[in-house]
Amino acid sequence: MCEVKLSEIHFSYNTNVAIDNISLTISQGDFVAVVGPNGAGKSTMLKIIAGLIKPTRGQVQIGGKDIFAAKEHGLIGYVPQNYGKNAQGFPATVKEVVALGLTLGVAAAKRNHQAVSHITNHMMELVGVDQLRDRRIGELSGGQQQRVMVAMALAANPQLLLLDEPTSGIDYDASARIYELLGTLNKNLGITIVMVSHDIEKAVSWANKVACINRKLCFFGSSKEFDDTHAQARHLWYYTGQ
Repeated sequence: MCEVKLSEIHFSYNTNVAIDNISLTISQGDFVAVVGPNGAGKSTMLKIIAGLIKPTRGQVQIGGKDIFAAKEHGLIGYVPQNYGKNAQGFPATVKEVVALGLTLGVAAAKRNHQAVSHITNHMMELVGVDQLRDRRIGELSGGQQQRVMVAMALAANPQLLLLDEPTSGIDYDASARIYELLGTLNKNLGITIVMVSHDIEKAVSWANKVACINRKLCFFGSSKEFDDTHAQARHLWYYTGQ
């Protein structure tokens, strides 16, 4: 089971409080949309769950393990914001980028060339970029790049997939296809997904849970409850920092 448990998480950049006393539990198989105003700590919370930064205080457990033990066991896949755009000049093909995901996770060093090729091919097919395998990553559209980044994150077979604004900067149709892909991964493979998004209406329509962050946790519950009781609480959508 890949339960994600945050207990009294606090994080500050010097004296600037980014996350203030957040506690929540995400169950195995949840698809959680993390929403809220700019600068209110959403990406910071995602990086804490990914084990990229340590909270100033508080504890994160994934699957009952300390966050760093969870990373070592390959439980976490992470797709940062605009990662594909940062790879514009990277001289690597799609299949080479996806294969990079196999440098992570359990027993990565034991995988032979045949196993790497099989897993890479399967991941490309899973996200629908197998026809692009020999194209350089910088030649792809934004939506195609995001699919490749998801494939790379999935290559190590994580139980938890974290995505920071996966539809940022891509057109409406490509955005819709990314959400459909994530919904399929969640439903068919049982992968727990936590996704930061500004596209609130679309994100909430795919997610079964919503976490609204404004330094503190303003709301955490079902998508239906969010729509019914919280989506119109406009005072919670403005950044409360200094």
